[in-house]
Amino acid sequence: MTARLKILLVDDEPGFAEALRVTLEAEGFECTSETDMTSALRYLATNAVAVLVTDVMMPPGSDFPKVESSETGFHLVSLVRQRWPSTPIICLSVIGNQQKISQLKRQGVRYLRKGEISLERTVEIIRSIARRSPSQSV
Repeated sequence: MTARLKILLVDDEPGFAEALRVTLEAEGFECTSETDMTSALRYLATNAVAVLVTDVMMPPGSDFPKVESSETGFHLVSLVRQRWPSTPIICLSVIGNQQKISQLKRQGVRYLRKGEISLERTVEIIRSIARRSPSQSV
């Protein structure tokens, strides 16, 4: 039996993350949803993921009380790059600030804008990146 590739979805909007999770699990992926940066980092500390899909604006969680919720995703990306540099990251958010989007792209993050990309296309991109990932399921 082949281990299923793990995908971590980090978004405080449960409806959107749930739609992604259900669709990806139907395609054979193992998905976990977290709603803040603290929970996401705790999950990553014990699980290798094929791809991390994160929002930008979300609660930082109990371990990061000084992080502004509007900046949480940027901090998460930075910490993941430091601790797990080979983990593929997709940022799925509504931010439109081109300077911040460019900053994400310079860190090797694929940026997808919510509301401008369909669920089907989002799943297609996640699937493609996850299957190319060097990470293995734990």
